[in-house]
Amino acid sequence: MKRPEQHETDSDADALFRATFSKWAITPSERDYGWDYIVEFFNEHESTGVMFGGQLKGSRHSKYSADGTFISQPLEQDAADYLARQLEQPTFLFHADVIAKKLFWSAIQLDQNVLASLEKGETKSLTVRIPTANLLPDRMGRFLSELTRAKISVISRVLLGTKPIEFVDAMAKQPVERLSEVADDFHVKGFQLELQVAHQRFRKGEVAGAIAAVKKVLAESSSYIEVQFNGTVQLGELEVYQLMTSAEPQARVPEKKLEIALKLCGMAKREPRYLHLAAQLQRRAAELAVAVQKTFGLLMIWRGHQKRGDDPLWLAVLSIRVSESLLVAYRAYRRALRLAQATANSRYRSVTARPVSDVALSIETLARVLESCELTEIALGYHQSALQLLRFAAAIATEHGSKDDLYTVLMVARTLERDKNGEIFKWVRTIIEQWPPDDEYRRNAEELLARALARLDGARFEGDIETTPRQIHHNILTSAGIDPTEEPWASLIDLAIKDDDPTRVLIECEHKVVMRHPASDPMLDRWGLERANPKIIGCNIYRYSLGGQALDDIDREFKTRFCNTCLKRSPRPVGWSFYDEPL
Repeated sequence: MKRPEQHETDSDADALFRATFSKWAITPSERDYGWDYIVEFFNEHESTGVMFGGQLKGSRHSKYSADGTFISQPLEQDAADYLARQLEQPTFLFHADVIAKKLFWSAIQLDQNVLASLEKGETKSLTVRIPTANLLPDRMGRFLSELTRAKISVISRVLLGTKPIEFVDAMAKQPVERLSEVADDFHVKGFQLELQVAHQRFRKGEVAGAIAAVKKVLAESSSYIEVQFNGTVQLGELEVYQLMTSAEPQARVPEKKLEIALKLCGMAKREPRYLHLAAQLQRRAAELAVAVQKTFGLLMIWRGHQKRGDDPLWLAVLSIRVSESLLVAYRAYRRALRLAQATANSRYRSVTARPVSDVALSIETLARVLESCELTEIALGYHQSALQLLRFAAAIATEHGSKDDLYTVLMVARTLERDKNGEIFKWVRTIIEQWPPDDEYRRNAEELLARALARLDGARFEGDIETTPRQIHHNILTSAGIDPTEEPWASLIDLAIKDDDPTRVLIECEHKVVMRHPASDPMLDRWGLERANPKIIGCNIYRYSLGGQALDDIDREFKTRFCNTCLKRSPRPVGWSFYDEPL
């Protein structure tokens, strides 16, 4: 019995596909799911997360265009829609010319012509034009780049799947349960006064004294849940401030917030209901902050490699990790948003103004991460969501009659705005201007608002937290699950920062150069620590060279061996800098 030609064609196409991706793990579809393969890249038997779906079309009569720049591949409308718009992972349409033994690809999820045709939905089939420039394995770097873009495209569709919620309107449907702010118990009054004094000490800069005072209250008030709850919140804010102003990795801040929130959830598991709600809101805000911080670190190293463009496979791996991290952040965002919506409909919302503003702050941070990913339209939606939550928090504070909470919400809001004439600044001003001119809250708010405006012009004030190279390294490594304060990472960071600028070595002679060492560890390159790799110092005249780990150690030995007796030693001009040299 003669084997059908199409079966032979399919077998030849499959063989060509497998040969092209021979270093990848290929899982064929056992059923007709609309795709033929799931392909995943493994590095030293470990998954990298780089994965895509593939639909393979083989032919002995490939339809090339007259100028040979593309191949026409017909697809049913339903099949094209499934591949281009429904699948939630990068998916490619492959065409195998089994006669010429060539494999081409189309990033169908990025094909604007296909997407436009699907949007119209006027025909039962369509034709995909597969560029002949997309030849594998010759253009593997370009394929990996489109894999990266396809992943971002898929994630974008998910991130767009959110609608604005009018929290303030929802409040009107549920009257709030009023809480008495007058403590009946003599001991509670005393504890509240001590916490207020501790807060005043903090405002004067006495952080250690404020922490000691709050801990004293917590040790003596174990029978009073409200005092314990408020004291734990206050202590947490002080500890977070200490972390923010220390040399500790920035990732410790959201982690500490989550630790505090979980402790609060344990204290108010069910009752009192209003404290339970406040604790759950703080937990959701902290969970989102942790997810956003990890995404931020991954994004930093992703952008660095994107600019360099020297390792397309690693860039694809990072893109997948950034995308997956964005999904985790998105899910945390949705959970926080659902709880905020429930808060608007809750009669126990009176003490939730501050935790709601914490949720808004985390969402705004997520919006800025999305903007850095060039997902500007999506970022704008999240920015609006953060603003709505801040208005909601202000409405809660106003409803509860808490000027202190309202002031806190407004001060959080002013850190979110980046436009002097932006909507947030205008909104904050309308509220502040309702307060009496001699009001202490108004004076403090106007001062901090003026500082926020000045910062937009580049001004800096005492106490401002500056971004440092160490923080950047910390953010990158913590996003990969590495503790940057442990060895060998702490020493590698020190060396990478010190050796980032070789001016001190090169200024002594214009003939000296610093070169990359062939024994460099690619993992250090991948995590932004390339300056901690071994280097070589060389001489352009006599071709001397010497390698080692630290520039100062290499230079000391290099000068002893070669420079100290060299008659052609020629110092560079005073004030010369390595980074002033043209690339």
